Amino acid sequence: MKNGFIIAIDGPAAAGKGTVAPVLASKLHGYHLYTGSMYRCVTLYCLIHAIDITDEKKVVDALGDIAIAFKDDRYFLNGDDVTKRIRERDIDTAVSTIADYQGVRHAMISQQQYIGKEKTQNGAIVIAEGRDTATKVFPDAEVKIYLTAKPEVRAKRRLKQLQERGLVNATFEEILKETIVRDEQDMYGNLGYLVSDPAKYGYDIIDDTDKTEEQTIDAILAVLKKKKLL
Repeated sequence: MKNGFIIAIDGPAAAGKGTVAPVLASKLHGYHLYTGSMYRCVTLYCLIHAIDITDEKKVVDALGDIAIAFKDDRYFLNGDDVTKRIRERDIDTAVSTIADYQGVRHAMISQQQYIGKEKTQNGAIVIAEGRDTATKVFPDAEVKIYLTAKPEVRAKRRLKQLQERGLVNATFEEILKETIVRDEQDMYGNLGYLVSDPAKYGYDIIDDTDKTEEQTIDAILAVLKKKKLL
């Protein structure tokens, strides 16, 4: 197996990236970089400190007071473990606004690229997941995976996640609507950071609508073998 390279996994919300990436990292003894956690940490900081998330300047100005760290798939905001907190409903609904600010994206991408460079130079396989990891963060990634599924399936997965966290008020119809709106924002927002034509950007597209987690991971491993990285 080759060492010191990047696997970039992109795709829409609830496509399975967050489930597959850490398992893949474990199988490959690699480093899991969840890029979305950074935007969620910024969002949480703004909510905690009552910073108006619709005011781009105030959000960007706050970045100097925010320190984000990772350790063993746990995420820390200014020293506090916020792994569970950044997955809560208020963060879900606000993060897309924060992530759409160019100043925020520039700062987060710079950090992500630094982490990727440091890890790969030390021989690690980096499994990075997000929306634009293969286009803007790591455009030279050896492996570019676009993971997707039908909106109805993704909404069902998202609803299950929320129910497991005790958030039972949301209905399937509400989550499906949110999923479709989020897709539109991610693809056609100010920055358009989720591509609408992944094949054009060199992605290997994996539709996991009817796949189990294990089958999806096997499909990614098959891409690595095809590229002679395994």
